[in-house]
Amino acid sequence: MADEPFFVGWSPELARPTRRFLLTAGAGLAVGAGAVGLGLGAAAPHPGPGFWDQGKKVAVTGTIYPGPYLHLLTEDLGDGPRMVLLVGAGKDRVTVRPALTFTGAAVTGTLIERGAHAMMAVDGVYPDPAPGRVLPGPEKDLGDAVTTGEILDAKCWFGAMRPGHGKTHKACAALCATGGLPLAFCETGRCSDGKAALLLLNERGQAFGQEILPLVADPVMVRGRIVEVAGLRQVRVKLLDIVRL
Repeated sequence: MADEPFFVGWSPELARPTRRFLLTAGAGLAVGAGAVGLGLGAAAPHPGPGFWDQGKKVAVTGTIYPGPYLHLLTEDLGDGPRMVLLVGAGKDRVTVRPALTFTGAAVTGTLIERGAHAMMAVDGVYPDPAPGRVLPGPEKDLGDAVTTGEILDAKCWFGAMRPGHGKTHKACAALCATGGLPLAFCETGRCSDGKAALLLLNERGQAFGQEILPLVADPVMVRGRIVEVAGLRQVRVKLLDIVRL
């Protein structure tokens, strides 16, 4: 009996078996929590290579076109004429005076970029003091395509949200689509770390309306036509040719 530990209420020391148990249990919990954290991090969607530096204001000049989504065609970003989609700072589109379309304009704001894709959260739009119209060039019809993937709100996928795809992003994507922001389509396996997506348009090359909302952020199969404009590719598809998987 003399060798058995017992509790002494006034002593600051724990019995040796109790101390060993608490130290072992504490270490086990720490290691287990770390392992769970690593596992959850590994299972999380890749945030993607998109980037939005909201602290860096820029001014870009070019020609504003109202459709299929409001955009600026510019040569300021290099690699020939580039399409910069124009949006508001939140989940809404931006409008400009008709007098500023189809002519030289300067747009200020912050750039959202992913690969060759570019978008600007607009602060202001002004006449260009040295206007020179930038033309998109002819459309290139690249033929029919049948593919699977996900309908995205382009702003989040370009870099406003990371990640900007998948079920966890569905509610945000629906709000952006409701606000009239551009929609894109990424092919299966390329949504996480891919740098290219297709601008999603109807069969007439125009933006979809609210009828597309139930299909946003869900796995779908599309049957449409691929068209390249100003270096960026679009998929033009009838609503009935988008099938939820």
